[in-house]
Amino acid sequence: MNSPDNVREVTLPRGPTGTYVRLSAFHRPDDDVLVLFDVQAEAPGLSAMIGIETLGGDGLSAFVQSLDDDFRGWPDERVWTSFRQELELRAAHLGHIVRLSWTLRSPEPAEQDTDWAVTVNLYVSPGEELKNLASDVGHFLGDR
Repeated sequence: MNSPDNVREVTLPRGPTGTYVRLSAFHRPDDDVLVLFDVQAEAPGLSAMIGIETLGGDGLSAFVQSLDDDFRGWPDERVWTSFRQELELRAAHLGHIVRLSWTLRSPEPAEQDTDWAVTVNLYVSPGEELKNLASDVGHFLGDR
């Protein structure tokens, strides 16, 4: 089953160097609460992809929407993590820009010699760009 409105992927802003994070391959087996999707991180000299297993999206859509709701700023860093901890999103409002740090991790349990993590930082402007991001993630996960 595809995500609602046939939003099959979301590519989060490409920086001037071509850095991006892509959410794709949405799948909800048997219309269950389980939601599966892929996350791909790309940057110069880096390519990582991991399958994410969530329970109804684990609140990712609500988390990103809360960033847009507070587009004027928030103290400290906000953190969202998938329930299996293979994806983490950290958001920091730096005044005129929002830094989104996406971390992809090896699935649990990982053996010590195969444990890995990759973090890609993306920057979006608060306001319209952040609003579009929240809308795209919400549509992708079927929350809108």
